[in-house]
Amino acid sequence: MPTTSAPVSKRVRFEIFKRDGFTCQYCNRKPPDVTLEVDHIDPRALGGSNEEINLITACWDCNRGKAAKSLQRTGPRPDADLEYLKCQQELMEARRFLAAKQKLDLVKVKLVAAIQAHWDKCLCMDDHDVPSRTVVLEWLTRYSADEIIAGIDKFIPAYRRTPWKFGPDLRQAIRYVSAIMRNVRQDAA
Repeated sequence: MPTTSAPVSKRVRFEIFKRDGFTCQYCNRKPPDVTLEVDHIDPRALGGSNEEINLITACWDCNRGKAAKSLQRTGPRPDADLEYLKCQQELMEARRFLAAKQKLDLVKVKLVAAIQAHWDKCLCMDDHDVPSRTVVLEWLTRYSADEIIAGIDKFIPAYRRTPWKFGPDLRQAIRYVSAIMRNVRQDAA
């Protein structure tokens, strides 16, 4: 680590200029309009070090105006262009997420309708009752669409043998299909 009395090396000076975008961090002016220097945020005369965290890019005029005064330790001002690009990146990611979410929601609507249509076609229950959208979406949180269709298909023989066992209420049939899917999953594990 350099001592406070040693001058700032050319390499460190260049790294500070590069970090600060070759711009005076006090007035935003750039070469060739100004000559840049490395300024000590906490002046060397007051015990400031040559560590990069204590160094900032300043033009000749601003550095002479500040002189050996200590500034509030705020560090270099963030690059506005870099902050703008970060915001644009976040905005694009949010838009991509919303577009994907919208597509997913449309696919889920079609998937629910396809599962309900399969139920109706295979079971032909009274009044063409089918599991509600909520029930199918709940199934889809636990099982794939293929597992749900297979569960319905495995339920068909039991329903056709003893439709009276399930009664007019759809809930019993839904519970039975749910149990089939759970058991098939457990047997596969």
